[in-house]
Amino acid sequence: MAGSLRHLRKSPASSYVIATVLWVALILTFLALTPERALSYGDSAFIMSAGFLGLWRWSWGGFHLLRAWAYTRRVFPMIRRRAEADPAVHGRHVAVVVLSWKMGDAMNAAVFTNLFRDILDYAPAGTVVAAISSDQDIAVISHVHRSVDPEGKIRLAFTLQDGTGKRSAMADALAKLRDMGVPPDCPGILMDGDTLVAPGTIRASAPILLHQPRVGALTLDNTPIVQGKVLDREWYRLRMAQRHVYMSSMALSGRVLVLTGRWSMFRTQIMTDANFAANLLEDVLHHPRLGKITMLTGDDKSTWRWVVEQGWDVTYVPDRVIYCLESLPGKGFFADTIGLQKRWFGNMTRGGAKALRLGPRRLGWFAWFALMDQKASMWTPLFGIVFFGIAGIVHDPAFFAIYGLWICLTRTVHSAFVGMIARRWHPVFPALTYYGQVVGAAIKIFVSHNPNVQKWTRQNTGKKAAAGGDRSALPRTDSKVMLLASVVAFVSMVVIVSNVASDGPRFDLRFEDLASELIYGR
Repeated sequence: MAGSLRHLRKSPASSYVIATVLWVALILTFLALTPERALSYGDSAFIMSAGFLGLWRWSWGGFHLLRAWAYTRRVFPMIRRRAEADPAVHGRHVAVVVLSWKMGDAMNAAVFTNLFRDILDYAPAGTVVAAISSDQDIAVISHVHRSVDPEGKIRLAFTLQDGTGKRSAMADALAKLRDMGVPPDCPGILMDGDTLVAPGTIRASAPILLHQPRVGALTLDNTPIVQGKVLDREWYRLRMAQRHVYMSSMALSGRVLVLTGRWSMFRTQIMTDANFAANLLEDVLHHPRLGKITMLTGDDKSTWRWVVEQGWDVTYVPDRVIYCLESLPGKGFFADTIGLQKRWFGNMTRGGAKALRLGPRRLGWFAWFALMDQKASMWTPLFGIVFFGIAGIVHDPAFFAIYGLWICLTRTVHSAFVGMIARRWHPVFPALTYYGQVVGAAIKIFVSHNPNVQKWTRQNTGKKAAAGGDRSALPRTDSKVMLLASVVAFVSMVVIVSNVASDGPRFDLRFEDLASELIYGR
């Protein structure tokens, strides 16, 4: 069934209408079930849903939105004007490493056709190293190369992947690039074999990198072209919209927190540094409880951290996109999205732990604070569930309606601002935003207690490590105990701080005039 579905950039127009009607109906249902007192301004029931914790989270999120708006609408356009006016940053040699694992003939033909054309659009010459999985890949890519570049301006070489993971494949390809020799201080690209480069991407990106002497690498906005149903497509589109906002906000400080493996551009002296490839191949995290953890996935975090360690800035180009061909594995929406987030958030946890050790002076204060915030943000989305869940069970089921109404309204506003900045939106975004926050929080809590558990879906990297006798790649008993203890401690903290389990008039939603009751006793 999935194989018959096309890769689409946007969902059908009918899905917008259906999702809008259902979402409005849900809001009206919760509104009808919510007691009038809970809607009164200044009432305790209202304050409970927007206390200090909520004020902090929404202020922090709003701050990112403001920073993203400032970067995309004010700061970056100025950077682009200055970069494009610099004649020294045009027409440089381009070096590219492409990781292509069992992509198929049609995919390889489309990806490399776009890539070769874009290189020739910007540069008089280039070098491409393709890390492929079969001789058939070599035949297809070579044919495309001869068709697009009959004069041979682009040197093409291949390395054969052994299926042990992306890190080893990338290290081999970088070694090949280093042996072939490329000029220093030119644009170099690391990209995946299922990424379609839009025309003019290199021409628009290279000046941003080369004009700013402190910038060592950059990454672009991603537009997912998804094979699957509406919910699959919009889940990917929402993630990319949120990524766009967060990247733009971080770029205002010159420190985005990842160099996306789909497509990122580096100065060639970074890509050809032997230590860059060595760090990528043998990156490890020394955990105080679990000991040495070899990084299997998360190569984009390793490349980013090495660039930052060397003192370079890392930035973001918000006005150019690359197209990522996406499809969920096929086990079902919830199983697939949970599995993918386990890998993504596991990479974030391990990479963030190592990055924090650089300290705020080397990392930058705002980037350091953002990484610290990631540790707290795994718990905060669950505060409302615990509080209102207990209040609904112990005091009044109407608290469930209050919480539902609060979620509907706040996530609608939040997703609308994200959509305004990222210029992409769908009426299902509010529901998916909440799903991502709650499920994502639970996954982050799990991976923070089990940072040794790793898996890359396409090559089953984590499973191979476990099957090979590496028991460190499996969940441990002490991790499970600490996870349970942390959850119990969190629930206890919510109960104690909010006093939600106690009897009191502030939890009685049936009083029409609470102030009169408290002041006059009637």
